[in-house]
Amino acid sequence: MTRDLEIRMSGRSVATRIVVGCGEVDRAGTWVTSLSPSACVVVSEQNVLAILGDRVARSLRSADLPCETFTFAEGEASKSGATVAALHEFFSRVGLDRRGVVIAFGGGVVSDVAGFAAATWMRGVRHVNVPTTLEGMIDASIGGKTGINLPAGKNLVGAFHHPVLVVMDPQCLGSLPPRDFRAGLAESVKHAVVFDEAFVTWHEENAGKILELDPPATEVLLRRNAEIKSGVVSADPYEETGERALLNFGHTIGHAIESASGYGLRHGECVALGMAAACRISQRRSGLSPAEGGRVVRLIRSLELPSTLGEAGAKVGGVDVDVVMARLASDKKAVQGRARFVLLEQIGKACLAEDVSASDVREAVEGVLGV
Repeated sequence: MTRDLEIRMSGRSVATRIVVGCGEVDRAGTWVTSLSPSACVVVSEQNVLAILGDRVARSLRSADLPCETFTFAEGEASKSGATVAALHEFFSRVGLDRRGVVIAFGGGVVSDVAGFAAATWMRGVRHVNVPTTLEGMIDASIGGKTGINLPAGKNLVGAFHHPVLVVMDPQCLGSLPPRDFRAGLAESVKHAVVFDEAFVTWHEENAGKILELDPPATEVLLRRNAEIKSGVVSADPYEETGERALLNFGHTIGHAIESASGYGLRHGECVALGMAAACRISQRRSGLSPAEGGRVVRLIRSLELPSTLGEAGAKVGGVDVDVVMARLASDKKAVQGRARFVLLEQIGKACLAEDVSASDVREAVEGVLGV
């Protein structure tokens, strides 16, 4: 599948080409060549480059693209100002100019860091996302959100900087640890329950095939998520009308839990907990029926994701409710210290709520944390 996404900003178009298919990483050089770059910098985590780096390197070499490589340590801790500063120094050292291209090769952390470095180098150079994780393919690589974390919370420093090209290859997913693959499924659940009830049914009917990385099911999973995400982003590229904000379902509480846990849980595991909490609030505030709330929770569990902290097992020792509530108050989308939530009215229909009481939020957080 090749899909061209056009983003408009103040009358100026920003085009993103999305390519999905087996073996596309081996053709990445051909796609990047179409951009006529003066030079390329591949940004990746050390472990990703060790496992998959040869494929993308061969592709770029075969296309005669001048290329340098920058790697950093795996994990959320690298999503920092120090990493971006090191990248800027590297860009300067290798002479990356305004016609150069930054290629993010890895998961969501890589696309966030590389994209933000590209957005802030020479007031913005082009970047390409070649995601190697499910979370990266389904969510982080499409939409232009880039950024880094601060001690106060996730993604507090960032910019919208849309990639000019996204290359997704389902074959890359076979290298993922099972836990990381499952964590990425949370973003697919989010897209389904917020935008497409039929896609919820597809997940329910194909949960086993999804977890087994069945090739046809995996390709359907990637294609449909790309269609949903690109459609929402095209309609509201900079979160101005509210439609794109619906993509934050499960993320407000999820980000707070992730930060409060010291990043001992995967991002997708925290999003799953956040969606379970949002369903609890939705049953109180937006009319979600207990039956539909239960359906969402069952879907989360069927994909071997946690709906309570207890189901996350020994992955984290515990999360303090008060710390989670404090993180919510400093969420970047909060207004006067009050977080904005995406709630479900029914599966396939969501809304924004800014007047959720602290007691309702706390009760939902306590429910998923098992307090």
